[in-house]
Amino acid sequence: MPQLTPGDVAFLDEAPVVVSTDVDMPAGRAEVWAAIADNDAWTEWFVDCRTCVGDPQVWTEPGQERRIEVGPLKVDERSVAIEPERRWVMTLTRSNLLVARRMVEMLELFDTSTPDEVRTEVRFTAAIEFPLVLRPVQNRIAARFIDAWGPSLENLNAYVARTR
Repeated sequence: MPQLTPGDVAFLDEAPVVVSTDVDMPAGRAEVWAAIADNDAWTEWFVDCRTCVGDPQVWTEPGQERRIEVGPLKVDERSVAIEPERRWVMTLTRSNLLVARRMVEMLELFDTSTPDEVRTEVRFTAAIEFPLVLRPVQNRIAARFIDAWGPSLENLNAYVARTR
């Protein structure tokens, strides 16, 4: 598989293209984090995810790796930053399809609880540098990431509710 240039947390502020989407759900950050950190769970909630195998299977620190297959896409990823129940950042390292030159993805969890209800906002952000050949269509490709992540975050909400 072709190699991508790894990114770091700073790339989230430096990338030429940044897209984001979020969902607010009636669950605590610990419940949501458990579903995000466990690579096995991704096949249950991420749209079209066929497999997600990590080393280790539950990510706990930077440097850990996994392979995820979503539809025809196969991607190797490495964790860049992990702050349990707050932030999960990873970079793509290899992909079977030309999707980016460099890409960093982040999931952030925010406590949006009210006095009457425990709630968490989950925000997905992708920072992307596209290769020159894809730059004419980079906005359409970036929108596809949101097309996948928006419904997936809704599925995450339903998955967390089912696993209570």
